[in-house]
Amino acid sequence: MGVILVEKYDEVIELLKVPDIVIPFLNIIYTEDDLEIIKGIKGSILTKSEIEISIGRDVEIILNHAYRDSVVDKVLQSNQIKYKVSHLTVRLDNLASFQSEKWHKIQDKDRKKIADWLYKEYLDGKRSKDVKELTYNASKIVPLKDAIDFVRVEKRDIYVIPCDCKSIEDGCGFDRNVCMSMSSGLNTSSDRGHGKKLDKEAAIELLKHADKEGLIHSIEESAICNCCSCCCYPLRASKELGLKGSWPYVSHVIKLEKENCVSCGMCVKRCPQKVFEKHDKKIVLDTSKCLGCGICVNTCPKKALNLEKI
Repeated sequence: MGVILVEKYDEVIELLKVPDIVIPFLNIIYTEDDLEIIKGIKGSILTKSEIEISIGRDVEIILNHAYRDSVVDKVLQSNQIKYKVSHLTVRLDNLASFQSEKWHKIQDKDRKKIADWLYKEYLDGKRSKDVKELTYNASKIVPLKDAIDFVRVEKRDIYVIPCDCKSIEDGCGFDRNVCMSMSSGLNTSSDRGHGKKLDKEAAIELLKHADKEGLIHSIEESAICNCCSCCCYPLRASKELGLKGSWPYVSHVIKLEKENCVSCGMCVKRCPQKVFEKHDKKIVLDTSKCLGCGICVNTCPKKALNLEKI
């Protein structure tokens, strides 16, 4: 990005605290209309009418697009919808998840640098929280049956959306369109116009598909994530922060019935946490690594594996 273009983005760079690694790609991340909206709002929280006064033209269409793309967030104040500029991390998350073609206009090596910065921002945010705050109502890793039971009793609409961790990291071959959201309020993906609505049977089939792929089911209050250990922010951060078992919450551990085991090695291939190893034609396991996801249980041909509640 040339000097003239950098000057054009100066106000946005300062407002959003854009790091150097992102600056060259602001013309991909934000449209001309986005820039006008951002400069019109600045650090304020404004109504649509106030934004129109600020920039001197109708913003109906471009404001809707900016909200869809997480350039702006909605704020409810005094029974009025107002708008503020979205954090850069929120915009980049949306870009990678819902505008993949734009995200991939950035070269691989530069996307990797941006992805590393995004993860560091996430990790630093979690590190700054008190452990009690972080683990209160923490997401919970569950086996397939529990995830299906959660869906069966869910009364809210269910939407499938791309996994943002996989979309950002772009580092594995696992299916990305496997995460489910039940949120519908302001600034949720469904309110921004993203996601495909699923009936319960379709949601259950998606869970089975994710399980077959070897993805870990993680339940939150308003979401089910189907995670890989290579990309998933919470799983990676949990290790770095020494919070394995408490965030995300782990409620089961694997048990091997040795008399039934034929040492086929299927569990070694399936386990995303490397709990199992094969030594001298025997399966050995390190349960301290187990997250209780049950991925191994569902494909053990001799039913030699079971989950026990902790």
